[in-house]
Amino acid sequence: MPQLFFTDLPALQQTVTVEDVAHALSADEVKAAETLGLVDGMPFILGDDGSYDHYLNRFFRACPTLGVRSSNSLRAYGRDILTWMRFLAERRDGKSLWVADRHDVAAFHAARRLTLPPARISTASWNRSIAAMDKLYRWAVEEGVIAKSPFTYRQSWRSTSGGAAITVAANSATERGARTRDVRYLSLERYLLFRDIGLCGRLPDGREDSTWQGRNGERNALFAELLVTTGLRLQEAASLLWVELPKPEAAGAQRSRSFRLAAAIAKGSKGRAIRLPERVLKRLHEYAALERANVLARHAQPRSASIEHPILVVSHDRGRILLEKDNARANVDMFAPPERSRLAWTETSEPLCLWLAEGARPMPMPAWEAVFRRASARCQRFGIDLEVTPHMLRHTFAVHMLSLLVREQIGLVLDDRRTHIGAAYRRLLGDPLLKLQRLLGHSRIESTHLYLDSMEESQEVIDAAVEAWELRINTGGAQK
Repeated sequence: MPQLFFTDLPALQQTVTVEDVAHALSADEVKAAETLGLVDGMPFILGDDGSYDHYLNRFFRACPTLGVRSSNSLRAYGRDILTWMRFLAERRDGKSLWVADRHDVAAFHAARRLTLPPARISTASWNRSIAAMDKLYRWAVEEGVIAKSPFTYRQSWRSTSGGAAITVAANSATERGARTRDVRYLSLERYLLFRDIGLCGRLPDGREDSTWQGRNGERNALFAELLVTTGLRLQEAASLLWVELPKPEAAGAQRSRSFRLAAAIAKGSKGRAIRLPERVLKRLHEYAALERANVLARHAQPRSASIEHPILVVSHDRGRILLEKDNARANVDMFAPPERSRLAWTETSEPLCLWLAEGARPMPMPAWEAVFRRASARCQRFGIDLEVTPHMLRHTFAVHMLSLLVREQIGLVLDDRRTHIGAAYRRLLGDPLLKLQRLLGHSRIESTHLYLDSMEESQEVIDAAVEAWELRINTGGAQK
């Protein structure tokens, strides 16, 4: 049966013991592997006999140039294509990827969408798998690997922003009417319960819990605070370096400031400006100076083992770091999450990552997910029905921020008596969504529309608008 794997470049220099026999690559083999242009975290699939499909794995290496750049998207593509390969092997007489036809696609649809639950997958999951397979077969046709895709396409006309009409080939296997996934978010009160009880280990009445044994409650609560006040994705928040944090301003200078998120850690490699509350920024610096420093002090000797194959840094200045290797300078914005976890000072071997786990190791993303699961389980033990994920806090930020933006915009539009009615509509409906789109880093405004139906106090917003409209009617339009 085909198996999915992911490239782990640091493992090239590790020794593996199998049945009490140590196995390791020679220096020449490691050097040869490093010259192949391998990318850390890249998926690859091996057949049940260990065979390696060069065409398939060429496609995975080409994915970043085809618009599939995030590690999560690459992993999802690998899993979806593996499922398709296993279906062909088990249910279609061992067919390979490159000889599949439309009859195989129809059988795959029957097995995945027309079978009884729980084997049946959702429309959204089906469409996601078709997107991965469609990308694979379009690439294969362009590369001359196959003559024809197993999919059929329907042609439709679309107009461009310039007014020109173009034809678009849409995959007929994609199902319409996929239900927009529900936005799971928290009210402010439930977020505070999760933070205080789940992460900080307090009792439901606010008292300290004498049985609480968590050592990193303040760090975990601060990480959650960062997510819920900025809308950062898990990867973005977990990949921050303490050297790139701006210095806090004097008390009362400003409530928040613009912080440029590095493109290399953002989804789709699209950097953006976020608003970082001054209060949270100050707490981040306090964490770095106290709790983070204590972790480093407890593991000062030997700390060199905390990072495997470190990228050694000599100094940093204004977002640029001087690397020990070749004495070269590089912008911190260029380092992707796996590389950021390997950055360390030359003299002390101290990691540059902001968030540290025990052992002075950079905190990996799966560890944050485990923190949230444990905190949710603690809340449930007290009878509080909470199941919170890091991404849910991003949704929480989006829903509350959109509600506040709309409320603010309503006030601005109604207060500005010089605003033309057409301009008022554009400002009222367009500005809050566009602002939220920029804050969240969505490439398409349609992704931001998802939060419209989840606005907290949306009825209150509507009531306020209705009351203002009735006032205008009652005064005969005198108030403009």
